[in-house]
Amino acid sequence: MVTKSEKKFKIPWGLIFNIVIFALTAFLVLFFIFSEGGFIDLINSGLKINVIWMLIAIFVHLLNIALDMTIIYLFLKETCPDMTLYKAFICSMTGQFFCAVTPSATGGQPMQVVSMSRMGIRPAKTTAALIQKFLVWQFTLTTVCIIAVVARFGFFAQFLDPPMWVMSIIGFLAQIFLIVVLLLASFCKPITTKVVNAVIRFLSKIHVIKKPEEKIKSIDDTLTSFHDSNKTLNKNKELLIKVYAITAVQMIAYFLVPYCIARSFGIDCNAFDMICAQAYVNMVSCLVPLPGGSGAAEYCFSVFFGSYFTGLTIKSAILLWRTITYYGTIVISAPFAMLKSRKSLEDTIEDSLEENIS
Repeated sequence: MVTKSEKKFKIPWGLIFNIVIFALTAFLVLFFIFSEGGFIDLINSGLKINVIWMLIAIFVHLLNIALDMTIIYLFLKETCPDMTLYKAFICSMTGQFFCAVTPSATGGQPMQVVSMSRMGIRPAKTTAALIQKFLVWQFTLTTVCIIAVVARFGFFAQFLDPPMWVMSIIGFLAQIFLIVVLLLASFCKPITTKVVNAVIRFLSKIHVIKKPEEKIKSIDDTLTSFHDSNKTLNKNKELLIKVYAITAVQMIAYFLVPYCIARSFGIDCNAFDMICAQAYVNMVSCLVPLPGGSGAAEYCFSVFFGSYFTGLTIKSAILLWRTITYYGTIVISAPFAMLKSRKSLEDTIEDSLEENIS
């Protein structure tokens, strides 16, 4: 009989990872506040910050969150008559929080599915709506990125070193690849089914999962419901036009935060150029598999916005930008997020799927 003391000690990699990310975040915040040219130096310089423009920066980010909730409501209302704005609000807040605290924002949609299932919305319908929403966002983002690359290629080229250009190109291609994958998953059920079945059988051969046939049957039923929901959503052309328009406004609102911060510092700049710069920042920083792209987001901001902010204002601009769009988002969404252990999350998903499939 093996006693507890004889059991192998398991390294808590998840805890270690969280501690490292927290330490990195704390270091960056302190660096942008106390280092030379940081926020303290900005305050001591006597530069007057325009409070109105700073409030506008906060407002446009809150508008971005409000529009995110609106899009979720519109998509789910199409297939779920009992959908309410309150449920959409909880879903949006849950997604905002878990996207911010998980690597590459991978925890957002799964937790939104769990959150909505607890409020009576079937997982397949929520998944279909969220993927449709993500497709609309990716198409809109890719369009903005194409415009940014075509319109301001020459301007940004003078500031970028070869590694940054490589990362920009990879980021752009990654977005296009993601769209292709999502389109296949959304509209080509035979291909999706074959890929999923092959993956499950492979995992079964290497003893990662048990009872592969049951898993395949369960996932096939879920995919059928998922594709049926997709067909219903895509029949409503008016809805798609509406959500594309709202998403464009949402993205512009989010991308305008650096512009508002610059204006609060008294910097005269072009809003279109700032939107293009933010598009570049998103393209590159999304490649880093860390929560919120920590470290990469700040560095990319300093590269693409370096020509707009001075040595005295760039660190403070980064601090304010991250506080409004990242740290602030975590603070306001945390109370509405359903924090669960990994085991509880897995049990909830499994129970929810079994209930809706049966």
